[in-house]
Amino acid sequence: MYRLLILVTFFFALNAKSIGQQISKLPIATLQHRVEQASDTIFVVNFWATWCQPCVKEIPEFNKIPASYAGKPVKVIMANLDFPNQIESRVIPFLKDNLVVHEVVAAVTPRGGEWIEKLDPAWSGAIPATIIVHQGKRFFHEGETDYETIKEWINSLL
Repeated sequence: MYRLLILVTFFFALNAKSIGQQISKLPIATLQHRVEQASDTIFVVNFWATWCQPCVKEIPEFNKIPASYAGKPVKVIMANLDFPNQIESRVIPFLKDNLVVHEVVAAVTPRGGEWIEKLDPAWSGAIPATIIVHQGKRFFHEGETDYETIKEWINSLL
């Protein structure tokens, strides 16, 4: 069992390095459409930035999810909100130096804050923020969260 855990961790570490080098820019409307499509997948979307200490602090909490839900339709997307001109200079180096085992997208947001309310009317725009979506049901949390809380939300949707 211990060897399997080491192998899984190594795989995710390698995967994180390739994600960091291939971070894609994704318009926020496209991301919203993707996670809100009816499917069997539970989407956990975390909005974060490299300059946000609570965001960085909670990344290991999200990294625990794959091992707990292996073989289950749970997908974590880390939606980065650093400025677009900082992707190469700040986000990619951050991802190379820090273990992030999930898909990371550079969320491309329109000017103004209307997109925030469209994602969730309760969101003030502060980060970190997490939205969990599954077949029309959703959870929203603004502020730092932890693995046990995320698990509760996911388990209630399985």
